[in-house]
Amino acid sequence: MPLRKPVGKRRSTDSGVEPDRGALSQEKKDQRIALFLSDFDQQAKENIQEMKKELDSLLQTAEKALTVELLKMPVAIRKMKRKDLL
Repeated sequence: MPLRKPVGKRRSTDSGVEPDRGALSQEKKDQRIALFLSDFDQQAKENIQEMKKELDSLLQTAEKALTVELLKMPVAIRKMKRKDLL
Protein backbone atom coordinates (compact mmCIF):
# COMPACT_ATOMS: atom_id res chain seq x y z
CA MET A 1 0.00 0.00 0.00
CA PRO A 2 1.53 3.37 -1.03
CA LEU A 3 2.24 5.97 1.63
CA ARG A 4 0.04 9.01 1.61
CA LYS A 5 1.37 12.52 1.83
CA PRO A 6 0.47 14.30 5.05
CA VAL A 7 -2.40 16.68 4.65
CA GLY A 8 -1.09 20.19 5.10
CA LYS A 9 -2.52 23.63 5.04
CA ARG A 10 -3.83 24.39 1.60
CA ARG A 11 -2.83 27.64 0.00
CA SER A 12 -5.48 30.04 -1.10
CA THR A 13 -5.64 31.07 -4.72
CA ASP A 14 -6.60 34.57 -3.62
CA SER A 15 -3.77 36.96 -4.44
CA GLY A 16 -4.85 39.40 -1.75
CA VAL A 17 -5.76 42.03 -4.32
CA GLU A 18 -9.26 43.36 -4.17
CA PRO A 19 -11.35 42.16 -7.13
CA ASP A 20 -12.94 45.55 -7.69
CA ARG A 21 -9.70 47.48 -7.45
CA GLY A 22 -10.28 49.09 -10.84
CA ALA A 23 -13.53 50.52 -9.52
CA LEU A 24 -11.78 52.63 -6.87
CA SER A 25 -12.10 56.34 -7.27
CA GLN A 26 -9.08 58.47 -8.06
CA GLU A 27 -9.31 60.00 -4.58
CA LYS A 28 -9.06 56.56 -2.94
CA LYS A 29 -6.11 55.67 -5.15
CA ASP A 30 -4.36 58.91 -4.21
CA GLN A 31 -4.98 58.19 -0.52
CA ARG A 32 -3.52 54.69 -0.85
CA ILE A 33 -0.47 56.00 -2.70
CA ALA A 34 0.07 58.73 -0.09
CA LEU A 35 -0.23 56.18 2.72
CA PHE A 36 2.20 53.83 0.98
CA LEU A 37 4.72 56.63 0.41
CA SER A 38 4.51 57.87 4.00
CA ASP A 39 5.04 54.31 5.28
CA PHE A 40 7.98 53.88 2.90
CA ASP A 41 9.54 57.15 4.12
CA GLN A 42 9.10 56.11 7.75
CA GLN A 43 10.76 52.73 7.14
CA ALA A 44 13.61 54.42 5.28
CA LYS A 45 14.19 56.80 8.20
CA GLU A 46 14.22 53.88 10.65
CA ASN A 47 16.70 51.98 8.48
CA ILE A 48 18.96 55.03 8.23
CA GLN A 49 18.92 55.49 12.01
CA GLU A 50 19.80 51.81 12.50
CA MET A 51 22.67 52.08 10.00
CA LYS A 52 23.98 55.20 11.77
CA LYS A 53 24.00 53.33 15.08
CA GLU A 54 25.87 50.41 13.50
CA LEU A 55 28.37 52.81 11.92
CA ASP A 56 29.01 54.50 15.27
CA SER A 57 29.55 51.12 16.87
CA LEU A 58 32.01 50.09 14.15
CA LEU A 59 33.90 53.38 14.48
CA GLN A 60 34.22 52.93 18.23
CA THR A 61 35.50 49.40 17.72
CA ALA A 62 38.09 50.60 15.20
CA GLU A 63 39.21 53.41 17.50
CA LYS A 64 39.63 50.98 20.40
CA ALA A 65 41.62 48.59 18.22
CA LEU A 66 43.87 51.44 17.06
CA THR A 67 44.43 52.55 20.65
CA VAL A 68 45.40 49.02 21.68
CA GLU A 69 47.81 48.69 18.76
CA LEU A 70 49.40 52.04 19.60
CA LEU A 71 49.87 50.95 23.20
CA LYS A 72 51.72 47.85 22.00
CA MET A 73 54.32 50.00 20.20
CA PRO A 74 57.37 51.37 21.95
CA VAL A 75 57.04 54.92 23.26
CA ALA A 76 59.72 56.25 20.91
CA ILE A 77 57.82 55.02 17.85
CA ARG A 78 54.49 56.24 19.23
CA LYS A 79 55.80 59.79 19.59
CA MET A 80 57.47 59.76 16.20
CA LYS A 81 55.86 61.67 13.34
CA ARG A 82 54.35 59.54 10.61
CA LYS A 83 56.55 61.14 7.99
CA ASP A 84 59.69 60.13 9.92
CA LEU A 85 58.32 56.64 10.52
CA LEU A 86 57.67 56.04 6.83
